[in-house]
Amino acid sequence: MRFSRHNSFRYCILGGGQLGWMMILEGSKFPITFEVYAEKDEPACKLAQCFKEDFKQRMEECDVVTYEFEHVDDEPLNLARDLGKLVPGMNAVELKRARHLEKEYLRREGFPVPRFVTVEGGEEALRVLRDEFHNVGVIKRSEGGYDGKGQYFIRGNAENYNFLREEKGYFVVEEIVDFDFEASIIAVRRGNEFRAYPPTFNYNEKGILVYNYGPFWNNEMVKIAEELTKKLNYTGVMGIEFFVKDGKVIINEFAPRVHNTGHYTLDGAEVSQFEQHVRALAGLELGPTNVLSFSGMVNILGIGEPPLDTLRYGTLYWYGKTESRKRRKMGHINVIGNDLSDVKGKIENIMGILYPNGPDL
Repeated sequence: MRFSRHNSFRYCILGGGQLGWMMILEGSKFPITFEVYAEKDEPACKLAQCFKEDFKQRMEECDVVTYEFEHVDDEPLNLARDLGKLVPGMNAVELKRARHLEKEYLRREGFPVPRFVTVEGGEEALRVLRDEFHNVGVIKRSEGGYDGKGQYFIRGNAENYNFLREEKGYFVVEEIVDFDFEASIIAVRRGNEFRAYPPTFNYNEKGILVYNYGPFWNNEMVKIAEELTKKLNYTGVMGIEFFVKDGKVIINEFAPRVHNTGHYTLDGAEVSQFEQHVRALAGLELGPTNVLSFSGMVNILGIGEPPLDTLRYGTLYWYGKTESRKRRKMGHINVIGNDLSDVKGKIENIMGILYPNGPDL
């Protein structure tokens, strides 16, 4: 079933975090009903009915099942696949859940990636780091890694990481890219219809996004996004992160869903990434990806109270999570400006309010 003016379309979202919350915020302008597979204290449950029991019946009654995060429970994810309702498809999820499969897929398909080696076991990872990368590289756990988790940047003193010798499973050992800057692009596809937002500059610390701003333009990033979504027969929004060195782009990773670096589109674009995702999955025509102004976003990390004194510089999105933890994304602030300098100045002011001594990551 696809969206019809005579029917209310019914979504089921796997995961109740902030991405699902914003998807519901933006999707509620359409005649769409949302249900969420999540615990009842998660952000998306403020806007939609959440459930864990009887998920089989609920998902059978939904028109489409999507996910706001790839690390969701296997049982409902597999059921959605078997029902033919999972969008984006399982192929993208499986690649993203295992970093070594993602890297190997990108390399096999000819996309630009850093030099890496896939190994099994932490002891072999340390050996490859020593013998092939001369103790300068990144060891990344294949499973469970996001926002810098399970990643170890090593520059010549691998003895501090001997605890990895006992670790099992797959690892990726990768070169450290001495990039000029990091960037990302938000793309959306529905069938043969493809669109992309202009790229943004990103600033990360310890593998987690702190802020980003844009737009700038890079045709190579758009070309890669179009080709990757086409090869995966992809439907929905995808975020792709890049390293840029001497004008050349290298893929760091992709995310088969709405993405942190696209939050600025809520205020800076004609149609947000969240609305685009809802449109694509419902079979609606995609919206324009024009940006209306220079814009950016600052993540609120590990801060337990909404920082209302930032309102003079931007728009606050507070996720309402019940517990604040170090590195946890508690909200974000979108800014718009007359030019990149204006946006960067507002971001600097917000950073001074949120993190006067720098982010505690």
